[in-house]
Amino acid sequence: MCGIAGIIHKKSQSITEDLLDSMGESISHRGPDASGKFLQDNLGLVHRRLSILDLTEAGNQPYFSPDGKYVLVFNGEIFNFQEFLPELSSKGYIFKSHSDTEVLLYLLIEYGMGVLERLNGFFAFALFNKSSKELLLARDRFGVKPLFYAQNEEVFVFGSEPKAIFGSGFAKQINSAALNELFFYRYVSGENTVFKSVMRLLPGHWMRISPEGKILENYRWFSLKSAALSFPKISNPLDWFEETFHKSIRYRMISDVPVGTLLSGGLDSSSVLYSQSAQGFRGLSSWNISFSNYQHDESDVAKRFSENLGVDFNSHEFRGENLMGLVKEAINYHDEPLMHLQDGHILGISKKAKEKVTVLLSGEGADEIMGGYVRYKVHDKAWRYQLLQGLRYIPEKYLKQDRMKKMKRYLAEGNQDFQMMSNSNETFLSDFKIYGGLGGELEVPYRREILDEAKSLYPNNRLRQLLYLEQHTHLFTLNDRNDRTTMGASIECRDPFLDPNLVIGVASLSDSWFDTRGKGKKLLFDSLGKHLPDYITKHPKIGLSVPWNEYFLRQDEFLTHFHTIQNSPILEYDTFQKLQVPKILKDFRQDGKTNYGLVRQLFFLTLWFKIQFENP
Repeated sequence: MCGIAGIIHKKSQSITEDLLDSMGESISHRGPDASGKFLQDNLGLVHRRLSILDLTEAGNQPYFSPDGKYVLVFNGEIFNFQEFLPELSSKGYIFKSHSDTEVLLYLLIEYGMGVLERLNGFFAFALFNKSSKELLLARDRFGVKPLFYAQNEEVFVFGSEPKAIFGSGFAKQINSAALNELFFYRYVSGENTVFKSVMRLLPGHWMRISPEGKILENYRWFSLKSAALSFPKISNPLDWFEETFHKSIRYRMISDVPVGTLLSGGLDSSSVLYSQSAQGFRGLSSWNISFSNYQHDESDVAKRFSENLGVDFNSHEFRGENLMGLVKEAINYHDEPLMHLQDGHILGISKKAKEKVTVLLSGEGADEIMGGYVRYKVHDKAWRYQLLQGLRYIPEKYLKQDRMKKMKRYLAEGNQDFQMMSNSNETFLSDFKIYGGLGGELEVPYRREILDEAKSLYPNNRLRQLLYLEQHTHLFTLNDRNDRTTMGASIECRDPFLDPNLVIGVASLSDSWFDTRGKGKKLLFDSLGKHLPDYITKHPKIGLSVPWNEYFLRQDEFLTHFHTIQNSPILEYDTFQKLQVPKILKDFRQDGKTNYGLVRQLFFLTLWFKIQFENP
């Protein structure tokens, strides 16, 4: 919905309006409709608004309590905010707007941070108490809305994106200690980021900061494990899932501006569009990314389904110079290196959608919650895992399928825990070892802690453990991607599959509802899937796959940067000292397939470094 930022000067120096303006301007794409700021002594807050609920000035922020004691800047949506109106009215609260911001402020005043567990929505906010001069920061359960912070001897500063922190004058430097994790796993997990001293407030956490900018408390207010264990028993999971999903859609259709849907043609996004249509919502539009002359194009399926539902279908293709421009824009919006590499495409379709809508619904999260990726199959059954170990002893020349060759490389490292933590990787330790390896360690405490938590919740089921791990790692990166790319076009992305009731309820179900037979996602296929046509449910799972190898070697816009990869200054860091980058690139040029995963990472990492540090 918006962008927020703030700063506390630790040495009691006053904050200037110019400084807040600089921070706010850096994230103006998140909120082009209005801006506001608040200053008191050594503290400043800034807000950029994307108007979605109550489009009048009454919804502008910062938002002040009637007595002037509290100040709130808020990014996100509280979808069940209307349900609190009678309760708050009975306690004497009078409403001056029709916004969820006002409701959130009054709930926090009345109940404190304990009310967070009652909220259905996504959010990141800062609440300042003028009396105590303490600042509270909070983030939603699944990290749909971002929040970063940093501090040094001078300041404590936070923002919806790292660029807001750098807009305060905070130095932008690479966190060299994170580069091993970044290059092996493709992203930095947990609290750390690729930037030195810049941290992310973890999903499901809130933080209390003193008037002097000292972190007094960093509290985990939401644990999926605890929530799943205390969730009421679900007697009929299929009926429950369908009813809960429809309710999630109703919540996410609450808007005073037009709402569209990102539609790939796959089961997840089609389920979203079906639910919208089946519940009688009108004026619907679908937004699809197409790839002409490419085997992974699904636009024909998405078009057919949209037309069958009477939905306005919009499909766009992004190639060449246009795509390279979008990729560079996406790198600027994301700040951190791109992981999923479809950011340019999603930014492009969001820009097109912005011509008609301000909110987009997505099918994100279904695979991680219910087990929809093919890569999960290796850990689904103990007998299958043991059978696949035989691949480790078969020479690669005898393996005809690329998938089997990839599986052999994946299983080369015999530690199953490590394999689970690298399940979403495109490249594996064996790939790196061929070309010299990485310098340094790959042990990441956060990943280990989450896997241990998963084991304590699902002690006898490796698949469930893997899903829990993915929901706290891989899914968070998807949320980051969707947030930055859609907000880069001043659009809010909503994810019905990440409704807290849905995620927690699914996590509470017995193991019998989770296996990878067929396409997995038994809950979805056997409930909403029953209402979808065969050309959706029987369509091969593709995902948003992009032929980057063809672009790198055949399109001038990409080829130009490809030729500069091995000269990038980022390769001077210790992580890359052993890696034989020239040979990796040479072998890839021979057939466009060898080392494809490594080359993709090198291409986008060096392009990121050029944009963020060489040509900012």
